[in-house]
Amino acid sequence: MNLLSRIITFFLIISFIVHCTHIHLPDKFRESMIYEQSLSEIFDGKHLYIDYKFGKYSMLELYNEEHNTAVLFLHGRGLSPNEQNLAHPVRVILSNLYNTYSLQLPVLKKQSTYSEYTKIFYDSDERILSALEHIYKKNNKVIIIAHSCGVHMLMSFIQNKNLINNISSLVLIGSGAVDKGEKLIYEYPYSKIKVPILDLFGENDFNLVLKNANKRKKLIKETSTKSQQIKIKSSDHYHTDNSERVITFVKKWLSNQ
Repeated sequence: MNLLSRIITFFLIISFIVHCTHIHLPDKFRESMIYEQSLSEIFDGKHLYIDYKFGKYSMLELYNEEHNTAVLFLHGRGLSPNEQNLAHPVRVILSNLYNTYSLQLPVLKKQSTYSEYTKIFYDSDERILSALEHIYKKNNKVIIIAHSCGVHMLMSFIQNKNLINNISSLVLIGSGAVDKGEKLIYEYPYSKIKVPILDLFGENDFNLVLKNANKRKKLIKETSTKSQQIKIKSSDHYHTDNSERVITFVKKWLSNQ
């Protein structure tokens, strides 16, 4: 093989390797903008940077040494751990009963679809893992509350990393939401969950969330007899102006666990 042929072969091999090992990355610039716009000045709680496998991310903590159970909140697609519809009310109101934590999940550029987000679930897996490791340094048990894409990311974590023993219950809000014309790429690993689940959704939620409600109700009942499904009347997927009702239902359900 002459020199020219070797050079051509080399670059073909390099091109093939780069193509086959392409990794989709979260939008770190957008995360920095989220920090600047809504996390740089926190009055309810403390902002932390948590190290993980791929760098660091933001997490908000409201801690009281009198509590020994924590709530970890996982926000929806492209949002902030302090967004006003659910994240902020949940972490602040529930801090009367629990230590609360809300982490910045990985984001992509605006208008990215569910199927595009599935390509960065490897990153959210590691964030959730490191968040739990941090939380267990000061808490005995953890309740995870996830909304929308946060549910997708939680389920990816359960599939790939498993739930550890001290997770006491899961609250899934707007579970199974995808973009119009899309379907769930990965079935949720309900068979790996052995703790009670609260499946909560709005009367005016997204179509697939509503369509699959009965299927989800059957599946969560198989995880625990204490699992329950609740539909909130006149509420949308984001529970706009309805956070207090959501939290009331969540608190009541958790008090019976």
